Amino acid sequence: MKVPIPLNDLDKSIMAFQRSQAALPDLLRHLCAGNLYLLIPFHPEVANQNMQYVEGQPMPFLRVQTSKGVAVAVFSSEARALESLKKNKVRPRTYMPAEMLAKDVLGMLGKLNLKMSVNYGCSTGDISLPPESLLKLASGSALKPHPMDGQETERLRLDKIDPADYPTALVQAVFEFCRQHGEFRAVWIFTRVITGQPAPALKPYYILALMEPRDTMLFHDFLLVAKSVSREYEVNLSLTESNTPGCVADLFRQAQPFYVAADYHPPAAPAPSVP
Repeated sequence: MKVPIPLNDLDKSIMAFQRSQAALPDLLRHLCAGNLYLLIPFHPEVANQNMQYVEGQPMPFLRVQTSKGVAVAVFSSEARALESLKKNKVRPRTYMPAEMLAKDVLGMLGKLNLKMSVNYGCSTGDISLPPESLLKLASGSALKPHPMDGQETERLRLDKIDPADYPTALVQAVFEFCRQHGEFRAVWIFTRVITGQPAPALKPYYILALMEPRDTMLFHDFLLVAKSVSREYEVNLSLTESNTPGCVADLFRQAQPFYVAADYHPPAAPAPSVP
């Protein structure tokens, strides 16, 4: 009976990402942690040694053809590298796994302007990343949180959207992410209009979130998820300007959110004043 390969954290996050892009932040963090494995031509004299790449030398790592182009094959573990070789029927003693620090792999491939395919041909599924993303991950800038406030709102008009016209992929990913994090109490989506400017090439959307309590890192992850599915349109995100009951009730009165936390009860609208 075949014994399954144990799943490490990166394996689990790759599999979660196959199901939903809401898993992107965890995937990127696990990708940057620990070591990664690449495949190099078989040399028994260097087996079981950590690999070091010297800039300028020929690139010895196996490259594969993926749906997104040619990429360097990188693996979450030595077992996954061997699984890929076996599945692709590579002759024994042709390639062998080489271990490197994850940050070194990301920075190296990014500087060489090479795509990276993680767990190519493995039962976990695989993911591909472009070189510009690899450089941001290696430097840490991809996971560095941005300020939650200070979004540009000048000359901005938001229009309500009929639920039948929601951008499905975007709404689904954001909904799933917010469902996993109780700090998000309600989320709205609008079309975004900036007066006095030409119409943008991509359809613009504006996502507004009610978050209690506010958390800078979690808001950054929220941005990551929304931006990852916005290739067909332009997306801007911000938090509600005020979480006071009156402001929140007014927002609910103006538009219905596409997400409301199961345990959240919107404040009642204030009673009209008697003259």
